[in-house]
Amino acid sequence: MVIDRYLAKEVSQTLLAVLVVLLLIFLGRYFALYLADASAGKISGAIVVDMLLLQTLGAMSVILPFGLYVAVLLAFGRLYKDSEMTALAACGVGIGRVLRTVLVLAVFCSGVVAVLAFWGTPWAHEKSLQVQEQTTAVSPFAAVAAGQFSEVGSKQRVFYVEELSADRTELRNVFVQDRKGDELSLYSARSGYRYTDPETGDSYLVLVDGFRYEGLPGRVDFTLNEFHKYAVRLEEQPVAPLRRKRMSVPSDRLWQSTKPADVAELQWRLSLPLATVLLAMLGVLLSRTSPRQGRFAKLFVAILVFVTYYNILGVAQGWIEGGKIPPAIGLWWVHGLLLMLVAYLALRQFGGRWLWQRLWQRMTRRDRPVAG
Repeated sequence: MVIDRYLAKEVSQTLLAVLVVLLLIFLGRYFALYLADASAGKISGAIVVDMLLLQTLGAMSVILPFGLYVAVLLAFGRLYKDSEMTALAACGVGIGRVLRTVLVLAVFCSGVVAVLAFWGTPWAHEKSLQVQEQTTAVSPFAAVAAGQFSEVGSKQRVFYVEELSADRTELRNVFVQDRKGDELSLYSARSGYRYTDPETGDSYLVLVDGFRYEGLPGRVDFTLNEFHKYAVRLEEQPVAPLRRKRMSVPSDRLWQSTKPADVAELQWRLSLPLATVLLAMLGVLLSRTSPRQGRFAKLFVAILVFVTYYNILGVAQGWIEGGKIPPAIGLWWVHGLLLMLVAYLALRQFGGRWLWQRLWQRMTRRDRPVAG
C-alpha cells in the first residue's frame, strides 16, 4: 500500500503541474483571441472573462486525458532515470502492480472526464452562446469599440468613438450616422454618456456639445443644427439566435437520435473516458527508459502518438457523419488500434512468457485447495 500511494502521489503531483501549464497556455491563447474580438467590436468586453471560463470548462474533457498521459510519462520517466523502478522491481514490485496503480487513478480521471464530456462541455458551449445573445439583446451599444466604426442594429446606425471609458458609459469625440430609409442623420459631439430612463427603462446615448446634420449634401432640404445636449435612443434588438453546433446538444437528446451526426457526436463523448484509460496505460509503457536516456527521451514520440490518435478519431467522426462507415464500427476501431499498440508494447517489453506466468499464477492460486 505504501508503494501504491507513493506511485499515485508521483503521478498526481506531476498531473497537477502539467494541468497548470496546459491551462496557462490555453487561457493565454483564448484570452488574446477574445480581446481581439472585443477590440474589433465582435463581442462585448464585459463578457470576455465569462467566455474564457466557459471555453476552458468546455475544453477540460480533452485537456485532462492529455494531461494525465503526459503526467504518467514524465513521472515514471523520472523514476526510471533515478533507477527507482529498478529498485522497486528488485523488491518484487512488478509492472503489473504499477499498471494496476495507474489504472485506479486513470479510472477516477475517466469518471471526471465522462461528467465533463456528457454534461459539462455541452452546458458550457450552450451557455457561451446564450451569453453572447443576451449581451447583444440587452445592450446594442455593447459591441462598440474605441477607434473603429461599429454597426449597431440592422446596419442602419454606425458609431465611431475615439475614446471609451472602462465601464462603456463615458465617450469622447463621438460620431453617429443614423439612416432611416432615404433619410440620413449625422451627429458629431465632443463627448457623450449613457443614460437609462428610470421610469421607462429605455437607454439613451446623450451627446454633449455637437452638431446635427440632416438630409443629403447638395439637396435644398439639408439642415445643420448645433446642440448642447442631444439624446439618441438605443433600441434594444431582439435576440438573434446563434448557430448551434453538435457539441452543445444535450447528451440525452443524442441518445434518442439516430441521425449519423448525432451518433458521431455521442460516440466522441463516449471515446473521451475510454481514451483516458488507454492513454494512461500507454504512458506507463512508453515511459520505460534507461538512466542514460533521461525522462524526456520519449516525450516527442508520445505526443506524436497522441496527435495521430486524436486526429484519426476526428477523421472517423467525420466518416460517420458522412455515412462512409456504419455507426456499429464508428470510432471503436480507432480505440482498437490504440489497444493493439498497448498490447504490442507490453509483449515487446515484458515478453509473452511473463504474461503466461502471471496468468498461470492466477489460475493455480484459484485451484489451490484451502487448508483446514
